[in-house]
Amino acid sequence: MAAWRRDIDEIRKLLLEIEAGRESYCALPRAAAEAMMLPVEDCLPDAEARKLAYHLSLLDSAGLARFSRLSNGNWHVRGLTWSGHELLDNIRDGDIWNAVRERHQQLGGFSMEILSDLAKELVRAKARSLESSDA
Repeated sequence: MAAWRRDIDEIRKLLLEIEAGRESYCALPRAAAEAMMLPVEDCLPDAEARKLAYHLSLLDSAGLARFSRLSNGNWHVRGLTWSGHELLDNIRDGDIWNAVRERHQQLGGFSMEILSDLAKELVRAKARSLESSDA
């Protein structure tokens, strides 16, 4: 089994897609779909499909999104949770996301709790900046 690292950019991308209305993901590797004689149009190459399944599983286990997994490798999106919406609201802005990513890279990574706290702190600072410019 391959070792996987959590990719924060992938997590953000998936949260944005789900919020935008994405209804399902095919995490069945293309080779497996071909072997089972299933349609392969929506299937990804093996490594990409496994990475996708891993990150969907992380979103689910972290309580950020809910899914129904079907036996054919499809993940039906049931939606973001309250926590998923909260995190996404804090990391949606591109400038804030870039600042979070930069600190993440500088430190070599950190927990999602710290990521969320850092994003909240940056959002608050931006809100204070907007308030002072309005005054």
